[in-house]
Amino acid sequence: MQAQRLLTKNPRAELYYDIVELFTGLTLVGFLWTHMIFVSTILLGTEVYDILAAGLDDYYLSYIGIPFIIIVAIMHVLSAGRRIPTRYQEQKVIWRHAKMLKGTDTWVWIFQVITGVSILALGAIHVFVVLAQWPIDAAISTERMTAFWWFYLVLLLLGEYHAGFGIYRQFVKWGWFPRRPLGFVCKVITTIILGLGFAALWVFNALGGAL
Repeated sequence: MQAQRLLTKNPRAELYYDIVELFTGLTLVGFLWTHMIFVSTILLGTEVYDILAAGLDDYYLSYIGIPFIIIVAIMHVLSAGRRIPTRYQEQKVIWRHAKMLKGTDTWVWIFQVITGVSILALGAIHVFVVLAQWPIDAAISTERMTAFWWFYLVLLLLGEYHAGFGIYRQFVKWGWFPRRPLGFVCKVITTIILGLGFAALWVFNALGGAL
């Protein structure tokens, strides 16, 4: 909160932070949805999944994309996390105000903070495990998804909630779209992506003999 008070003394710096938060957030949402579409190609069979995975390596998209996304994620954490209350007294005040205001957007922001911190920890574990088992193929992914399905289920739910409501908050904040239609569209897209994620997780577990 001390950093936030210092930043508010410089409106230009605050604007730059908001712009970085906006574009890094949009980039990460785009990556997350694209990544889920890639993972869901397992629904078309292991051959399709392996061909796409090999193609990402052959054209060096993985070697460029992964470091790029990690850098973008760090920038997003630094820009978006500057408003997160770190002191217990500050957290109590925000919680009390949220209950008093009873506003949906206030609770959305609180859950954005909670899911964001959780994703930071779980996402780091996911990236480390994937890189340790590189390159990606259907057999390796099946083994990982079967052994740790509960981990990926939690990561899926947290990630899609954070992405869907995060893009909603950003578009509302900048006044680009009306709240109600935007909220409906974000919920529909999130539901579709979650459906693909659940289906892919089920197929991986079926291939691994867990079902």
